Amino acid sequence: MAEQQGVTSIVIGAGPSGLASALGLSKVCKKVFLVEKHASFEKRGATFGMGKNGQLAWEELSPELMEYMRQVGMKPPWGETLVFVWWEMRDALLKFVKERDNIELYCGEKFVEIEDRENDAKVTFKSGLELSADFIVGADGVHSKVRNVLGLAPPIISDTTLFRGSLQVPESASAELKACLGGGMVPLSVDEKGKIYFILFNFNERYTGRLAWVLSTLIEIENNENITPFTLVDDHVTDEKKKFLITEVLSLSDEEHLKPYPKTSIIDLSDDALELCEDGRWGGRGRITLIGDAAHGMRPTDGYGGSMAMEDAVILSRTFKNCAEQNFSVQDLLRKYELERLSRVKRVYDNQIERYNTRMQKGERPGPQSKEFMAWLLAGV
Repeated sequence: MAEQQGVTSIVIGAGPSGLASALGLSKVCKKVFLVEKHASFEKRGATFGMGKNGQLAWEELSPELMEYMRQVGMKPPWGETLVFVWWEMRDALLKFVKERDNIELYCGEKFVEIEDRENDAKVTFKSGLELSADFIVGADGVHSKVRNVLGLAPPIISDTTLFRGSLQVPESASAELKACLGGGMVPLSVDEKGKIYFILFNFNERYTGRLAWVLSTLIEIENNENITPFTLVDDHVTDEKKKFLITEVLSLSDEEHLKPYPKTSIIDLSDDALELCEDGRWGGRGRITLIGDAAHGMRPTDGYGGSMAMEDAVILSRTFKNCAEQNFSVQDLLRKYELERLSRVKRVYDNQIERYNTRMQKGERPGPQSKEFMAWLLAGV
């Protein structure tokens, strides 16, 4: 029986999904060990949009968290989405994690072994640290090492390379760049073949002079470690006005933001792939489960991945809370969580694949989502 007061857990990965998972589990677990492989929390990333369904998940995790997010985020003119500078949203979640007495945070720890044992699960780290708990949550992103332990297929590497960053516009900036502070989202398709997209996000209303940006490209790059956004702009942007504006943005950005991210990758949740997983779930086994991008990394076509991860955190916590007085094993509860999430995640996943193919492969602009789909999505869980 999974006693609410007695269960312990290990969450591997302290990105947004891991932080949210730890917050949710802290409500139902005696102790949560949250482990991050990086020694510090870098200020990288551009924007993070959270739809109404994700906000409802934050509200359930902590009403105080949701109130704080309203102060940190910015509401654009469209819909009920909140938009954040990525690392500021992450740091807001981190703030609330650090306030929970039963969450123990470890940084700079890379695991080398996971043991799924009869009475508990054990994780051994490169430093020699050993942690044991009733179950493990892999929240270590689309390139998840926990997936490897479970023997699951690696992610599918896409044809898109991304750069993301943010900047503070100085008084000395050009008139063209300052004009961007008066807009909302400024999309620029900046080469004649439509293979480079540059988008500016304006946070000036909330943070004076703040812009964030994303550059994505479909151009074939053999080794993206040797490519910089300056190289792409110089070689492929022919519009001189756009080239000047983008180069100025890049020049004012932190050097860390000019490093390429790994190529966009997704987890295969096709019907054929799911049939290979036990009982059609997304691959959890025994005392180990997955959450967020580690479970279902999807195309970022409309930015739904973040809200799906927050919903995961809520349903995982809810599953343990609602079944605390019933005779379920920890393993049964983890499978119950996965099965409850799968159909909803799969519908969103398939929708994003279809819209990506329309936009990037057919070269057509996908139309608006149906009212029925959006009502279902934004109602949350």
